[in-house]
Amino acid sequence: MDLTTSTDPETWIVRPSRPPRLAAAVQRRVAQAVVGIGLADRLALLERRKALHASITEPDRIARWQVDAFNQVWQGATKRFRFYADWQRRYGLPDQLSGLTALSDFPVLRKADIEANLATIARDASPCRFAGTGGSTGPSCWFPRSDEDDRLLHSNMYLGRSWAGVRPGDDIVLIWGHDHLYGFGVKGQVVKAKRRAMDWLIGTRRLDVYRLDDDSVAAYFAAICARPGSVVVGYVSAVRKLLQFIERSGADGRAARVRRVIFCSETVFPKDIERVRTILGSTPLVEYGMGETGVMAYSRPDSTVLTFLWDAFHCHVTAGEELVVTTLQPRHFPLINYGTGDRVEALEGRTTLPFRCARIVGRTRDLIGLRLRDGAIVETHSELLEDCLDLVPEVRSYFIHQKGDAIDIAVRIEPRGELDTVRRRFLRVVNQQFPGVDESKLTFSWLEGEPRTIAGKRQYILRE
Repeated sequence: MDLTTSTDPETWIVRPSRPPRLAAAVQRRVAQAVVGIGLADRLALLERRKALHASITEPDRIARWQVDAFNQVWQGATKRFRFYADWQRRYGLPDQLSGLTALSDFPVLRKADIEANLATIARDASPCRFAGTGGSTGPSCWFPRSDEDDRLLHSNMYLGRSWAGVRPGDDIVLIWGHDHLYGFGVKGQVVKAKRRAMDWLIGTRRLDVYRLDDDSVAAYFAAICARPGSVVVGYVSAVRKLLQFIERSGADGRAARVRRVIFCSETVFPKDIERVRTILGSTPLVEYGMGETGVMAYSRPDSTVLTFLWDAFHCHVTAGEELVVTTLQPRHFPLINYGTGDRVEALEGRTTLPFRCARIVGRTRDLIGLRLRDGAIVETHSELLEDCLDLVPEVRSYFIHQKGDAIDIAVRIEPRGELDTVRRRFLRVVNQQFPGVDESKLTFSWLEGEPRTIAGKRQYILRE
C-alpha cells in the first residue's frame, strides 16, 4: 500500500501497491541467520527458561523455586553491596526466608534510596556500566548493568512474547524513542548508524515516536504495510495515533497484515484492545516493564490479564495497591522489595502463583503540541520532553504544563542553578528532533510544589 499525504485528512489518498516482497524476504533470511549465529547464547538461555516454565506449573513448586532463588540473590546482595548489608542491619532483616510472604515485612526500596547511596553502590558494582531510567516515574535514576543483565533482559522479553508465537528475528516495526541516548556530533551519528545497521540485520524497522504529526503517522502506516506479517511494537499513545489515522483516511488496516500489536509503556484500555482487533484484524498483546527491571509481564493472545515471569520476579501488592517487585535472577544489582510506583488492578480471588493482575493503572503519558517558527504545530510524544530533561543531571523534579500552543516547564534543580542554562541544554536536544521549533513558546520556571492527581499519584504532565 502506498500513501500520498498532506496535513489535511480529506486530501489523504490511499492506493494499493505491491510491497517489496523480495527485499523483505531477503531481510528475513538475513535476520534469522544473524540471530542464530550472533545470539546463540541468548537463544540457548531462552530455550532453557521455556523448558523450566513448561516443567514447573504447580503453585507450590513455583513458590519453593522462588524461595531458593531469593535466598541466593539476597545472600549475594548482602555480601557484595555495603548498601544491602547496611539495609539488613538497619531493619533487622533475616539472612534467609522460608517463605516469600515475609517480604511484605521488608522495607519498600525506593529510587531515592538508591540515588542517595549511588556512590557506594557504584564502587561495589564495578566493573559495570550504568543504565538510566525515568519516564512516567520522573527524572532518571542510574542502575548498575552488565552484559549478563542484557542476556537476561532479552530472554525475559522473548519468553513473554513466545506465548504469542513471536520469536527473535521476526519482523518487528518498533515505534520508539530515546534518540537522545545516542549522543551528539560525529560520535552520535556513528552510534545511530550502527543501530540502524543492527536493526536491519535483526529484522527491525525503527520509527520515531517523537514525531506523531499526521504526515509522519501516515508514513509509518506505509512502512508497516511494506512489511506484511510484521509485529508492531509501540507506546500506547503512538498505536492510538496509528489507529486514528487509519480510520480517518479510510485505509484498509487489515490489508497491512499485521500479525501482532504489542502495547508498551502506558495504560492500555479495553477500547485500545478492541480497535486493534477490528481495525487491523490483529492480535493485541500488552507488555509491562520498567527501565530498572526490563520486561516483567505479558498478556496472552486470548486474554489481557498480565502474567508475570515467575522465575525472574516475585511480586506482591501493598495495601495501597502499589506493585512491589523483587528480582530473582542473578542481576548485577538486584532489587529487593522495590516499589514500582505503579498501581495494579488485582484479579478478584486470584492469589496463587504465578502472579497475575488485570492491568496496570496510572501509567499514562500525553501527546504534546510543539509550535514551529513557521507557525505549524507538530504533535510529539511527551517522552521527548522528559528525555530532554533527563540530560540535565541537576534536574531533580519537573512539571510540564501545556497551555494552548505554549509550554511551561517547572523544574527543581539541585544544586540550584540558572534556569537559562537548563533551558539551553533542553532546546539543544529538542532542535535535533524538530529544527525550527519556536523557542519563545518554551519557557522555564521554578517548581514550587509537586502536583498530584486526584488518586494521589505524582503528576508530571498536564495538557489543557
